[in-house]
Amino acid sequence: MFVLKNIFGLHIEEIGACTLISQEALYKSINRAKKDFQQATKDADFDSAFEHITEKEIVLIEEILYAIFNIGFDSFSQKNKYIFNEALCLEAVALAKILLAKFKQLTTKNLLAHFCFHLARIPAKIKDHKIISFFQQDKTQWNKDFMDLGFYYLQKPSTLNKYYVEALIACKHMTAKKIDISHWNEIIKLYQLLLSVSYSPITKLNLCYCLSKAQRMGETKELWEHVENELPNDHLYLCLVKATIFKNGKSLETEKTIENVLERLHQKVRRDYILEHLTP
Repeated sequence: MFVLKNIFGLHIEEIGACTLISQEALYKSINRAKKDFQQATKDADFDSAFEHITEKEIVLIEEILYAIFNIGFDSFSQKNKYIFNEALCLEAVALAKILLAKFKQLTTKNLLAHFCFHLARIPAKIKDHKIISFFQQDKTQWNKDFMDLGFYYLQKPSTLNKYYVEALIACKHMTAKKIDISHWNEIIKLYQLLLSVSYSPITKLNLCYCLSKAQRMGETKELWEHVENELPNDHLYLCLVKATIFKNGKSLETEKTIENVLERLHQKVRRDYILEHLTP
């Protein structure tokens, strides 16, 4: 959290959305880290520090780069007019490449695959100042170089990690010839696998969406009750997915959810998308 704020310059709100930690707790944690860092670096040899990074520290660096990329790729900051911060994403890629070249960890390679598949879609995310949803995007606009890099870095590890499974999910979506119930059932299996490798309420939220797309509404509603208890009521993704899944039912509750989202969203391009696609 200290690195996200003080090295990459992210706002507390962005870090909170990424980590699901309250702003008050974030400030306290960052201040403690600052004091610990000042104490620990009094006599530190920074020139040789990079030579002695442990595997545990590599895992932490990968988590930081993963957070940086995700915040940049789907930014809710008013400063980013078109919902992504390409410079932040590319910085995460550049640092991951340095990490891979130095330590040659397969997890880092899988992380780069995840980055590249998502970066390939950036040219098609916005058209005529409007958000284009993933499945409506013009595939001919996807960046082929990043796609090729994604396949280059996508190497199955002996022990599964979340970066490989997430890259595989993106790859499956991007190479699917037909987006039907059969496709969604395949994606559901991958999200279930992802949950077994790395637990996250956001992953469960994504799984809820996929279950609804596969028309498995009984399972969707059952899982949704757990997701709602694990995420803050005002979590933007929770509200957006809720409005998407239940837009044909629970009309009053859905309208209230959309109103709450619009009150907190200030990016015009996102507001326009919600008003066009999610308003009952």
